[in-house]
Amino acid sequence: MTKRDDDLEFSINAPFDDGRAIVDKVPLYLVNGSLGAGKTSVLEFLLQQSDYKGSRVIENEYANENVDGYRLEKLADIVTTLAGDCVCCSSKHALTRMLLDFCRNSPTPVFIEATGVARTMNLVEKLINAQIFNKYELAQSFYVIDAHEILRGIEPAHEIELQAADMILVTKEDLLSDDERLQYESKLGSLPYGKILSAPRGKFDINKMTTPSGLLTFFDTYDGELVVPDNPTYAVLDVSGMKIAAATLEKIWPELFDAYKLRRMKGCFIDDNGVRHHLEATENQIQIANSVAEEPAKIVLIGERADEITREVLSAQLMMFE
Repeated sequence: MTKRDDDLEFSINAPFDDGRAIVDKVPLYLVNGSLGAGKTSVLEFLLQQSDYKGSRVIENEYANENVDGYRLEKLADIVTTLAGDCVCCSSKHALTRMLLDFCRNSPTPVFIEATGVARTMNLVEKLINAQIFNKYELAQSFYVIDAHEILRGIEPAHEIELQAADMILVTKEDLLSDDERLQYESKLGSLPYGKILSAPRGKFDINKMTTPSGLLTFFDTYDGELVVPDNPTYAVLDVSGMKIAAATLEKIWPELFDAYKLRRMKGCFIDDNGVRHHLEATENQIQIANSVAEEPAKIVLIGERADEITREVLSAQLMMFE
């Protein structure tokens, strides 16, 4: 049975007993990528592989709400969450205490899924300063990117991420139109990076992985400045008690996206028939599927003006498009 956050032994203020730590280094995997690119889908795929059974997961949610953890609970031994900030900016003590607690209990792999605004280089610097790599071996660094980001042109901040990653996983190529695909393939072919793999729905050729990671070597030779993560606002809306039609939500998403300069919407809502639905929306798509009973009816919005969206604002928008 998967353990949750409150089952862990770690305490931020408790002394760490090195004598209890396991002898061999624990494999550590970093999964990063932009908001809505599909990092959790990649992690779901990895955790289903036989080599990663019993793994532990530290899931970072930028918004102060964990809405993806339920997807991983049946696949990992422990799922714990750092919520409310990006992992490279949040308290180093919370992250490092989790990692130290993990390494003294089991040699099974640990995955860190970073939030979509985190910067891998900043995270590595934090882990080096905390001497985490005395106890962990960095096995692989993944960066997940939406095909539309490549089509639009890679942002400067993401160029460093792509250079540093051991594997670049490209998702949502199936959403490209026929007109976009030719231009996309041209831009993809000209990217000056190493391993770039298609990852439809988070799945990729796992045989292409090589360990250990080259990220620490890249960090040692990198002479540029570390990029400061951007800090979009967010809103967490409790939509329990609201009856929301999926079709109406699909209609209002473009309006919300433009009006509030949003980047992502995700969570769970309940329709007129009492059926729970899981929601994932980015600039290029909105996906709605049946949810599990355990997922709370909450919607998280992330973007420049997301903090202006309240339950009342959402209700008013829904009424306009019914």
